[in-house]
Amino acid sequence: MMKLDTANRHDWQGFTRILEVMSFLDEIENNSSDDIQEKIEGFCELPPNPSQTMSMEEVVFWAGVATGMEYWRHAEEETLDPANAEKMLVFSSIFAHSMKNAIVDLALGDLEGEEKKPLQRFGSIVR
Repeated sequence: MMKLDTANRHDWQGFTRILEVMSFLDEIENNSSDDIQEKIEGFCELPPNPSQTMSMEEVVFWAGVATGMEYWRHAEEETLDPANAEKMLVFSSIFAHSMKNAIVDLALGDLEGEEKKPLQRFGSIVR
């Protein structure tokens, strides 16, 4: 299992975008079609130099989204039987719930780590 270095803001940036997409999907029924289109266009804009600015977590997440979309296409075209499509839907909802909990646990662990650090005292520097 890959260890997440939460001191690296780059890692948190990827998880923030992942949570943003997951939250959007949870609330999609409450958005207008214009809002949905605007948010999706924002999600699909690649950052400058994506090979240097996107975290591995973000790349894996978007690969999962793409795979899910392809699976959905096959389900719509009835290449898959409904029972298998239902199994995958259940699995994806469990995975999404687990992902959200894992991110919350990481954030809480990061906060606990900060509480244990001794406070640094900053003195004035006279030159």
